[in-house]
Amino acid sequence: MGKHDLTADIEPLSDVDNGAILRLAGEIDMMTIEVLREAFQGLIDRNLSNVVIDAREVTFLDSTGLHAFVEGKRLIHDHGSAIVMVPSPIVRRVLELVFPDGLFALRVETIDEATAAVKSGDDRYTGPGL
Repeated sequence: MGKHDLTADIEPLSDVDNGAILRLAGEIDMMTIEVLREAFQGLIDRNLSNVVIDAREVTFLDSTGLHAFVEGKRLIHDHGSAIVMVPSPIVRRVLELVFPDGLFALRVETIDEATAAVKSGDDRYTGPGL
């Protein structure tokens, strides 16, 4: 993987209706943003609208990536479902700085916790103040 690479893999969540894990690895910036946008569109095209974003392997996130996450969350919500993120420390820090009230369930630390939240349809931020 080069400096400006991003991989985005979609895997089904078999125990969640219309569920999927979007696994991201690498840098999310203006050079890789289309990979993320295409992944979100791929979720919608496949009617996968209960989504866990596994961003534990994301090593960089700039403002274009942040904007794509906001657009992606809106796109998923427009289809009436839930989206929960398991962030890397870098992604968590950016989200905490820009969205102190929470954009994603920032206190979710594991894929199992994220899956449980999506399964229940609860993607609201429920943690204490950051």
